[in-house]
Amino acid sequence: MNERIDHSTLHAARAQPMLIDSSLSILNRTGAYHIAKDLVAALVPGQAAVRYWRLGSFAPEGIARKIAARLMMLEINWLGANERLQIHDAIQGHGFRLFLDPLYVLRSRLEPNDIVLCHDVGPLTHSELYDSRTSENYELAYEKILLAKPGIVFVSDFSLRQHTLLFGSDFRFLKTIPLYLRTELLDGLAEPVPGLRGRFFLTVGAIERRKNQASSLMAYRDGEFHRQGIDYVLCGPRGDGYAEIAKLAESIPGARLMGYVPDAQLRWLYGNAEAFLLPSLLEGFGMPALEAAYMGLLPIVSENSALVEAVGGQCLQVRPDRTDQIVEAMCEAISRSPAEKAEARCRLRATASAATKERYLQQWRELLMSQVQIAA
Repeated sequence: MNERIDHSTLHAARAQPMLIDSSLSILNRTGAYHIAKDLVAALVPGQAAVRYWRLGSFAPEGIARKIAARLMMLEINWLGANERLQIHDAIQGHGFRLFLDPLYVLRSRLEPNDIVLCHDVGPLTHSELYDSRTSENYELAYEKILLAKPGIVFVSDFSLRQHTLLFGSDFRFLKTIPLYLRTELLDGLAEPVPGLRGRFFLTVGAIERRKNQASSLMAYRDGEFHRQGIDYVLCGPRGDGYAEIAKLAESIPGARLMGYVPDAQLRWLYGNAEAFLLPSLLEGFGMPALEAAYMGLLPIVSENSALVEAVGGQCLQVRPDRTDQIVEAMCEAISRSPAEKAEARCRLRATASAATKERYLQQWRELLMSQVQIAA
């Protein structure tokens, strides 16, 4: 794209045996972005160089980021895995690349000694939850990964198992490094939400089809919890399928769709809810449940999912397509005694507190430094 920028990428790659492709950071501003940002901050420039698509080590922000994101996706959609106009780097047999999302292997070389971070294989296993172009691009990316057979790191054993069911285990290595909890979002002063009094259930996360808030809303309605003086608060940004979910929420007395809330109010919601509802259809890790656990809030989540793994099984499990099971779990949550709630709060907090940023980064350092030694 720009010869000067490409040369800066080549120079950085020569200086380090490891290149982190953080192209994800140009487009993604969800939890995956913060994970990528922290990994880059911990490893660059000491142990690695970094690349943001064709911008070299320049990390765009503001309007520049939005323009770059659009151009990057135009290129991916147009060229896919075509070897024409690939992004060049100086990584040869002596080094390796770390891709922070499978999608971005498409416009780069990919070798067996490279590493790919996989959050989930949802675009393949749950293609109905994504637009067709996204699913097609990830299919191409995984075809390329399957041919190269690099090392793959997963954010949960659940994602590793799903990947193995699709592609087997014939890769350089398959390893899980669980995500960590960003406690700075949850520690601090709490501010009550105006107009919200009494007891309530809580869901936090993007309001979208994948999170399955429709089933939670129907369970809240069918259980007639509003008649018991218990509201249901849902907060988070708008996602795919928001209009249908919002329409359903408007028809149910006691349901309150709030959208974005400030951190102080979010802390108050976590600290005062009766239970956390997220019978999600797809999660790669289960960060929302881990956040709830850190605040001592009992999660009600999809059975045998990454959400259950994230909280070490300290939750109530339901089938996401069975509103009757969700109702039963909600009834169980509100019927607990104060002593039972206090005991569960201690267990949940202890489980979540173990998922530290320091432990996460140390696991990555150990893995990457071992690969540097192998390459040398």
